[in-house]
Amino acid sequence: MDIKIRTAVIEDASQIIEHTRGVIEESTFMLTAPEEYNPTIEKEEEWIRDHLKDGNYLLVAEKSEKIIAVMNFHRSKRSRLSHLGYFSISIQEAYCNMGIGRKLIEELLSWAEQQNDLEKVCLEVFSHNERAIHLYKKLGFIEEGRKVKFVKFTDDFYADEILMYRFV
Repeated sequence: MDIKIRTAVIEDASQIIEHTRGVIEESTFMLTAPEEYNPTIEKEEEWIRDHLKDGNYLLVAEKSEKIIAVMNFHRSKRSRLSHLGYFSISIQEAYCNMGIGRKLIEELLSWAEQQNDLEKVCLEVFSHNERAIHLYKKLGFIEEGRKVKFVKFTDDFYADEILMYRFV
């Protein structure tokens, strides 16, 4: 499989929008509902710029020059929280179970270990995303909390939000 992982660039804005829209529409693993996702190129470029600043990290995975996955890591601007940051990852369903998520997270962890003042990598994942939870645990992430019935998808479908971390 010919998958390339690289740092995102401003010119990726339209493809990242297209990727994110697709993932939101095909799964229930994203917090944003499809009808709520209405980015502009300008706002997406601003988001990319923010994630390319010191202390943050933004990777994309592409196949045949088309973005199929995005991983972003963002640190708090607050001094008391600057030792940690949160990441999120989205992969188009057609490319799941191919090791892309593992490669993206391993890249993040390798980068994180080289950041002098970064100690803790955190994430939040919905309780029904068993595939992701399994991967996170295999990579050494530990559950540290749970927000019960945090997300309501329908009148009878809720998901807890699981908080996980790993020290680097």
